[in-house]
Amino acid sequence: MMRWMFLFFNLLMGFGASSGSFLALNAGAREAVGIDSSMLVNSPFTSFLIPGLFLLLILGGGNFIVGFLTLKKLSDFPYYQCLVGATLFLWIIIQCVMIWDIVALHVIFFSVGVIQFTLGLWTIKKHQIAFPFSAHQN
Repeated sequence: MMRWMFLFFNLLMGFGASSGSFLALNAGAREAVGIDSSMLVNSPFTSFLIPGLFLLLILGGGNFIVGFLTLKKLSDFPYYQCLVGATLFLWIIIQCVMIWDIVALHVIFFSVGVIQFTLGLWTIKKHQIAFPFSAHQN
């Protein structure tokens, strides 16, 4: 049951981040939904290229990969869930600070990141899963 919940959030974030990256990387799509480069005035970026690639590769691709690892039932998948969840909610905080705005999608995706992180941490504690790559394992 828990794996399916993790998979749901991974797919939600994978498709959500991929859609966001499409908007960030496609000027016509940005214009159609009213996003312009004035949003970047308080950020270190002059274009949406880097944020778009981050959305596509790290948040989108990362969640798809972690979803696949979850389906493969790897024992350390909850740590990866924590990683993608923390990356997501930190991304949302940084994004809101840079654009000086908070909209409903920020709240939703921040919440998804917190849920991913919390469920991953809960699973780690419940099943006492050892940290992968630990020097104490050998």
